[in-house]
Amino acid sequence: MSQDRVVVTGVGVVTPLGCDPEMLWARLLNGETASQTWPDLLAEGFPVHRACRVTEGALEPDPTRRGRALTRIAVRAALSDSGLSPTGRTGVYVGTTMGESGVFEAIAEGAELRIDEGVGSVFANEVASTLRIEGPLRTYGTACAAGNYALGAAAAAIRSGAVDAAVAGGVEPFSRIAMLGFARSRAMSPDLCRPFDQDRTGMQLGEAAAFLVLEPERQALSRGAEALAVVAGFGLSGDAFHPTAPREDGSGMAAAMRACLAGSRLSDIGWVCAHGTGTVRSDAAEANALHAVFGDSPPPVSSLKGALGHSMGAATAVQAAVAVLALRRRVLPPNANLVCVDKTLELDVVSESRAAPALEGVLSCGYSFGGLNSALLLGAP
Repeated sequence: MSQDRVVVTGVGVVTPLGCDPEMLWARLLNGETASQTWPDLLAEGFPVHRACRVTEGALEPDPTRRGRALTRIAVRAALSDSGLSPTGRTGVYVGTTMGESGVFEAIAEGAELRIDEGVGSVFANEVASTLRIEGPLRTYGTACAAGNYALGAAAAAIRSGAVDAAVAGGVEPFSRIAMLGFARSRAMSPDLCRPFDQDRTGMQLGEAAAFLVLEPERQALSRGAEALAVVAGFGLSGDAFHPTAPREDGSGMAAAMRACLAGSRLSDIGWVCAHGTGTVRSDAAEANALHAVFGDSPPPVSSLKGALGHSMGAATAVQAAVAVLALRRRVLPPNANLVCVDKTLELDVVSESRAAPALEGVLSCGYSFGGLNSALLLGAP
């Protein structure tokens, strides 16, 4: 097993606030939100009409291939940023929740499509076929923690010598199935998603794709690539508590954070890029977890979901991309739509972009239904 550090050398994103990392970063720092009312959802009778959807870039007009298009754009951008030429020992690791959900929606409307065209593995297969990557292909259907699962697995594969490099991240095209399910479960906000706000009323659905290029540090240096960040730790835990609700004490979330930090030499955590869905119970449980791990004064916290919505399987991959940007710029992005922090949470929630000249580590957290908890630690190179 290699003792070489695993570093990030490329980032590619497709989000509702931009398909370029610099554009996304600027709009996040401005506190913008992509949330808007969608006439098609209104016309189709959805009980909630607001969402965060991608409108820029070379988007696929066919809704049954939208996720594959998002994947291609983000992976190509990440490889271009890295300068890596994939080989037969470059792996592809993809996290997703619903897969190519437009396929299932089309089948429900009578389209003659095969179900296997909609399963999550189509994204990794798309990368392999269009970009001629011949290494291992892995797909993780671990819901809202899937991006972290993919990134953690890719880093482990590099350390073990199973692959020489990896393209890892997550993708989630907008899903009407998920939109209806979350609305009927009364988990969605009718206006804006306000994580950690005292008047938060729920989540908001989004879509995105984000991929990072990972490789051993020595290899990156030998080919003249710049290390943008270090994958410094990864932790998982399982609650087995409830199909949808987290443990109120946040103990499962805390276990994932502790596992992540225990496996790392980096202890200086300057920002927590939180799961922060904007639901009352989830945000409270996450606050309890942070206090359990860090004591009375957890690091500054903010969530991206007020700005970008909840892109499920892509959410933690987007968080990882933004964490890399924060480490590079030494700035913490704000928690969009925040009006008044819920004081009962006792958290330092970032309300405006904040300079962090000593930022060395970012803990990116993602939790999913069924108690699948994940934490990824990224460090400055």
